[in-house]
Amino acid sequence: MLCLAAVALGMNAQKSVDARIKQIREAYANRLTMMQNQPYDDDANKVDQLTIAYNRMYPGTGMAKFKDTYYWTDDENEDYMLKPTLYYVTSHYTMNSGIYIFNREYLFDAETEEPMFMYVSSQFGEDGKKVEYRFYFDKGKLIKQIPEKIAPIKDDELEPGVSVDDNGKANAARLLNEFENVKSTFHNQIPTYAW
Repeated sequence: MLCLAAVALGMNAQKSVDARIKQIREAYANRLTMMQNQPYDDDANKVDQLTIAYNRMYPGTGMAKFKDTYYWTDDENEDYMLKPTLYYVTSHYTMNSGIYIFNREYLFDAETEEPMFMYVSSQFGEDGKKVEYRFYFDKGKLIKQIPEKIAPIKDDELEPGVSVDDNGKANAARLLNEFENVKSTFHNQIPTYAW
C-alpha cells in the first residue's frame, strides 16, 4: 500500500513539473510578441528595451565584449504612473578577442518578476562545439535542468560558468542569485514613478 502511495505521489509530482515546464515554454514563446513593443515604425524607437554594452581590454587575454539587453513592461495603475516589470534579459559576451563565446537568457514571470527559466550556452570559437543548458524554476526552486547531469567539460568544450555539485546538478542558489543580480541592475537603471 505504501509503495502504491509513493508511486502515486511521484507521478503527481512529475505531472506538476511537466505542467510548469509547459507553462514556462508558453511564456518563453509569448515573450517574442511582448518584445515587439514598437509604437513607431522606426527600429530606433523601440520602447521598454534597454541595452548596456561595453568593451574592455584584459591584460594578456585581449578584448572582451559585453552586451546585456533588458525587456520590460510598464504598468499604470492608481499607485504608479510607470512601474517597470522585467520579463526577459539576454546576455552575450565574448572574451579573449572573441575566442570564448557565452550567452545567457533569463525569463522572468511577466507579472511578478519571479525566475522562470535560464538558458546558458558557451562555445570555443565560431567553429567550436556549442554546449547548452536549460534550467526551469518554480516558486524559487530549480525543478528541472537539461541535461539532467552536467558532466565534466571535455577538451573541445568551454566551461559554461555554472557551478555544479559532484552529481552534476547545478547550484540552484547561485542561479537564483544571478537572476537577482540581473533584476537589481535593471531596476537601478529604470526608475519607477509614482503619481
